[in-house]
Amino acid sequence: MPESGNAMQAPRRGWFGAPAAAIALACGLGLAAAPAPRKTASGAVLGLASVHLRVKSRQEAQFIFHHLLGFELAFETVERGQPALYYKVNDFQYLRITPGWSGGGQPRLISVGYRTGNARRLHARLQRAGLHPGRLETLADGNFGFHMRDPEGHRLLFVQYQAGSRTGRLRGRLLSPRRLSPRLIHAGYIVRSPAAEDRLFRAGLHFHRMWHGGMHAGVTNWIDRRTTDGPDWLEYMLRMPAHPSLRQRAVANHFSLGVYHMHAVYRELVARGWKPTQQPQIGRDGKWQLNLYTQAGSRIEMMGPHPVRPPCCSPIRPGSW
Repeated sequence: MPESGNAMQAPRRGWFGAPAAAIALACGLGLAAAPAPRKTASGAVLGLASVHLRVKSRQEAQFIFHHLLGFELAFETVERGQPALYYKVNDFQYLRITPGWSGGGQPRLISVGYRTGNARRLHARLQRAGLHPGRLETLADGNFGFHMRDPEGHRLLFVQYQAGSRTGRLRGRLLSPRRLSPRLIHAGYIVRSPAAEDRLFRAGLHFHRMWHGGMHAGVTNWIDRRTTDGPDWLEYMLRMPAHPSLRQRAVANHFSLGVYHMHAVYRELVARGWKPTQQPQIGRDGKWQLNLYTQAGSRIEMMGPHPVRPPCCSPIRPGSW
């Protein structure tokens, strides 16, 4: 059982049983293709490319990301000596999943990836700003980019897609109608010093502030910074204890999938064998939200596209999601 008590249990017909019929269209989920990134040579960040997560097993990965969420397993690579399973969200976004989480202090959120139209220009700009990006290289999936750590040590990936890469050769393919979401919309993790992180994300990458909010009036628990030239964002998770529990880290270090019709998605998840401990709810930002958890306790947030009631704390800066 995951720490959240929100167990990802298989339906009675088994982990890899036949899916519920007529998924996206029959449920009226409004599933649409994610927009292509803008063609730019500026080195701007166009949006999220990937989230790399560690889970307990391949069986769990297939159940959650393929059976429940409807993403196709596109291919597999070996990265830093460990397997990475690539589940395709859309042509420009993937969930990279590494099985084998063993508990304790082993991180579950391994890295967050961003896409750019020109990795060399972005790399040079970060170097000029004194931000120490890693070396430019051809990545395990055949794309071009570089890794680095942000000012608080979180691992990041910046990728420029290549037509001949493994992702490029799959353009327009493996976009299953079973997908419950068409896109990744944000990732979040524990941040101790927003000012330190802003040296990279505001000054270096030019992410702009989209929204901030908190559980109580006058207290900021979250700061959202939108990518330079796209709709996606990074969420600083603030005010965590000096030594957060496994559960607290799992809730804070998360990623979010965009969902157009939350209640239809909720019903479909239940039909596919999910055993929920909560129903859709409206968050402090005024949007419909629903949380799922892996067996390791990591949080997968599903979020609606726009507020259905006024958000707390600050206006949400307009964007395409």
